[in-house]
Amino acid sequence: MSVFFEGPEKKVELAVVEGYRSLRTLDAQCWERVIASARAEVLSRRSNEHLDAYLLSESSLFVFDTFVTMITCGRTTLVDAIEEMLASIDRDAVSALIYERKNEHFPQLQPTSFYDDARRLRALLDGRAVRFGVEHEHAVRMFHTTRPHTPEPEDRTLEVLMHGIARGVAPRFGVGAAEPFRASAGLPEILAGYEIDEHHFEPFGYSLNALKGEFYATLHVTPQSHGSYVSFETNDESFGHDPGRFVTELVGLFQPESFDVVAFEPDADPVRVSIEGYSLRKHVSEPASGYTVTFQHFFRPSTEIVRAVGIALD
Repeated sequence: MSVFFEGPEKKVELAVVEGYRSLRTLDAQCWERVIASARAEVLSRRSNEHLDAYLLSESSLFVFDTFVTMITCGRTTLVDAIEEMLASIDRDAVSALIYERKNEHFPQLQPTSFYDDARRLRALLDGRAVRFGVEHEHAVRMFHTTRPHTPEPEDRTLEVLMHGIARGVAPRFGVGAAEPFRASAGLPEILAGYEIDEHHFEPFGYSLNALKGEFYATLHVTPQSHGSYVSFETNDESFGHDPGRFVTELVGLFQPESFDVVAFEPDADPVRVSIEGYSLRKHVSEPASGYTVTFQHFFRPSTEIVRAVGIALD
């Protein structure tokens, strides 16, 4: 029987206005309260001159001078963490807040729904909710503030969200896979020059934070046979300038049955990628908090027949 863990994530990015205090000056106890509010804990922390990167029991937190990005999975309560952030950050100083929630395998087991979360956020900051994708299918739901916000010219983010990874890849991140990064063909090449902070969970699961100057990358793998899922996110502009080549390399490593590409661009030119061997099902572009956000959903046509698998719900 396969044990199930909800891999698809919730994510928030909060940016402050120019001239506001550096978010890195908030003390460690502040961020520990934020993390605990989401029902997570700190596994390790790495820092450089640009950012502090926390590897969490439930994904990652990155703190820069002017913005913070937090990603959580499982049954976490990220909206509680956002409320805790706003206990230490003036609401009037918030330039933009973007909250994302990927469709879950078992949404009924989550402590809240996206619509619950959006209503709570709307009570804190003016904003709107939007869905990228199809209801009850692959989609990203998003709440974003409607305040004026102008991203920096190179302020872009790329997310690749993969479902149903290849059977031969999953064991590298399962029981006994002590150093998945080094054992994974391709990852060291993709993240060449990055400082790596990784954690392997028992009996399954893997998280990685990577830092290189002002850039971060984060990878999270839920490898069990039912509901296998991988997410990758980066603000590295070199990946964003040529997303098609990068997504092809990353998808080639995990060979998922389907995947989403979510891109935030600081201008009006939406991202478009085409991946050999996959068909594009949905392509949505929408402005949000000064960015052009693009969502593309791809699937691999297949005639494979698989047997039913019993699932032990966590």
